[in-house]
Amino acid sequence: MAQRQQAGLTTLRVGLLQNAPEFGAVDANLAGIRELHEGLSGPVDLALTPELSAHGYGFTPHRDADLLSVDDPRLEALVSAGVGVGFARRNPSGLPWNSYLLGDPLTGARHLQDKLHPVSYAPWNEHLSFRAGDGLRTADFGAATVATAICNDMWHPVVPWLAAQGGAEVLFVPVASMAGEDEARIRRTWEVILEHAAVLLQCYVVFVNRCGAEGGSRFWGGSRVLGPDGRVLAALGDEPGSAVAELDLAALRRLRAEVPMRAEARTDLLPAPAGTTPAPKSSESEPLHV
Repeated sequence: MAQRQQAGLTTLRVGLLQNAPEFGAVDANLAGIRELHEGLSGPVDLALTPELSAHGYGFTPHRDADLLSVDDPRLEALVSAGVGVGFARRNPSGLPWNSYLLGDPLTGARHLQDKLHPVSYAPWNEHLSFRAGDGLRTADFGAATVATAICNDMWHPVVPWLAAQGGAEVLFVPVASMAGEDEARIRRTWEVILEHAAVLLQCYVVFVNRCGAEGGSRFWGGSRVLGPDGRVLAALGDEPGSAVAELDLAALRRLRAEVPMRAEARTDLLPAPAGTTPAPKSSESEPLHV
């Protein structure tokens, strides 16, 4: 891996692999990802592809024959090389999952995340094609603790917040965002979402959108890496391509120590789970009602 120590500075090199997958053309899509990975400028620790980068989007259920399992050898070749892949994961008991799989080339560890919030409205209607994931996970990869929030999961602010509270320093955001009728508004909305997560959660954000067209819709690309100050460290346009960003994790950890926003979080204010008894209120003060 490219992880290295330079005068006490811990870094993580991350690659963006922005592809334009064709719906159902799994082998061709994976071959295209390999080509993008081989074209990166220098070694990286991890290289990230968009949501459903192996399958394409399609706006319709995937054929059963195209679904993949986590141990499919076609995935293994990429994942073992440190490439994160989005794919439709076979479910023996029902709808497949919209999944993302990362691998650590040094340790062989795997990080699997399923999309928690399949979009439930037109034109996406993902709830008709995918089963929702059942948990958000963090994982240690080389120098960093990471988490993955797949597309619509980032539109639910609790997801990136929980990832940061769980220790995530780098947030991977693979998406399939189409331009729609108001592309400027969509782009601006994503800018706000990503900057909000980077600055307020004090983390690096790696956003990887697909490009190309499918089902009459165009996907706008714009993959980028943001630092914890919201600054863009690397970016791509609207065509297939790759880019590399170096993440300074030592600086991030200093920031978190000097401005402990995560430690200040009042997790005691979270609603009690259903069926449990809330903690008693303090007699010293009552909440203000405005």
